[in-house]
Amino acid sequence: MDVNLVAVLAATVVMFVVGAVWYMLPFGKIWGKIHGFDKLSKKQQKEMQAKMGPWYGVQLLVTVASAWVLAVLIGLLPDQSPYVVASLAWLGFVMPTTAANMIFGGSPEGYVWHKIAITCGESLLHLLAAAWVISLF
Repeated sequence: MDVNLVAVLAATVVMFVVGAVWYMLPFGKIWGKIHGFDKLSKKQQKEMQAKMGPWYGVQLLVTVASAWVLAVLIGLLPDQSPYVVASLAWLGFVMPTTAANMIFGGSPEGYVWHKIAITCGESLLHLLAAAWVISLF
């Protein structure tokens, strides 16, 4: 099975950009409040950000894996729209797992639905954006 690695890498970049914009602009304030970032001093925020480097590396690896799997699925289902493939992957695997993690993962009371909506919304958008990029190659 041939997978275009340039498409996978381009999709990975787009997925990272979607995530960064999603969690900074429309939902940055509520996301910060949910996780208590708004209660940290500027110094504490900078210290926390400095420790995130290795986690961005992990996120990069799992995002490459996600883009590669999506490219494989799109390649295996050439008669289907890449957006249908991405949406079905999200609906069948990403959304239920994410929701379960938010429900049972110690999310602050009163914010479970917020976290489900924000996280699942971003996941759907980044998969659709990746499907678009992959379909260009």
